[in-house]
Amino acid sequence: MDERLSQSSCIVFDVGNVLLTFEPDRVMELIPEEYREYLREAMFGPEGRWGAFDLGAQSNVEIAQDISGAAGILEGEGMVLHALYTFPETMRPMPLYHLIPELKKMGKKLYALTNYCEPPFSRTVDRFENLKLLDGMVVSNREKVVKPDPAIFGLLIERYGVAPEQSLFIDDSLPNVLTAKSLGFNTWHYADGDVLPG
Repeated sequence: MDERLSQSSCIVFDVGNVLLTFEPDRVMELIPEEYREYLREAMFGPEGRWGAFDLGAQSNVEIAQDISGAAGILEGEGMVLHALYTFPETMRPMPLYHLIPELKKMGKKLYALTNYCEPPFSRTVDRFENLKLLDGMVVSNREKVVKPDPAIFGLLIERYGVAPEQSLFIDDSLPNVLTAKSLGFNTWHYADGDVLPG
């Protein structure tokens, strides 16, 4: 076990590409092949709108309509919603996911702080039992604020009494890690070789 885990009394995990894989290529396989190229750009390209699902400022239907319109595919709304609601089935557990029961037995406090949408997040928890062992979760879509906004970290700290200086924050996004560091968290930028599926 990595010493950063064993030495921390509280561990805060991102979910996508930290505990479970999130792979746009696999998400796109949920969409008919002839539409993938166009919808992929609208969903995950530089101006992609997938992140809007995580914020939840609009309904999932409205965002799917925006994506469909940006891709120029009138019938794309249903395809996007199908991908949104079923992508948890494409996810695979990663090494840190498998450590959750052991960390729990060691008495660690374990939390998730994740940019994620609903209802896919609830479906993800239903599918991956170890997530139910976490002591708490802050999910962006439920709070209408996303990382790296310090406000979502503040919700975690206030809601669960998390002391940043006693906690390890793990995320694959460098901007999220930098915000956590600025708030006093010990941090682990979980990237490159660290994200190989387990």
